[in-house]
Amino acid sequence: MDGLSRPRYCETPFPPYRYVPGRGPHPTAHPDGHSFRPAGAAEHAAVIVAPQRWRQSPDYLYGCDLYNHGYWWEAHEAWEALWQLTDKSDVQGRFLQALIQTAACHLKLFEGKREGVRSLRASSEGHARFVLERLPSLRFMGLNFGAWWSGVTDYYGRVRRGEGASAAHDPEHYPYIDLSG
Repeated sequence: MDGLSRPRYCETPFPPYRYVPGRGPHPTAHPDGHSFRPAGAAEHAAVIVAPQRWRQSPDYLYGCDLYNHGYWWEAHEAWEALWQLTDKSDVQGRFLQALIQTAACHLKLFEGKREGVRSLRASSEGHARFVLERLPSLRFMGLNFGAWWSGVTDYYGRVRRGEGASAAHDPEHYPYIDLSG
């Protein structure tokens, strides 16, 4: 995870640690977790925006920052809060699901759980294919999704062939999320 870096899209501070199951307190379930809220404390309320208004989605931008810096569990959580508010059968829902599952896949790779990687890759490919078939252009929510997905595919091809880091991520080939447009 070290070495992953990109310019930030928002100013929300990163958590004090990256959660990896079995290493450190669970962020929300353990009282020492970085996102623990005691009973009765107000939960963060995500707000979904139309895809063309992606710059006005702090949860989406924070998820992208988290992903780009190796906070995969946290990125998954940020995007899942948005995904829960979408129509799961439309492009935005499936787009977010592809991001969520890819973040989870990176976490499984880091943990060395090859079966989890295989399963998440297969599932995320279905969501990505759905999005790619329906986009009027390849840019969606600021991301050139086709180029990013090609990078994800290439990255995991390298991992499968043993060309990249398998237990730790290779910053040189990592499929970063670059937003523009």
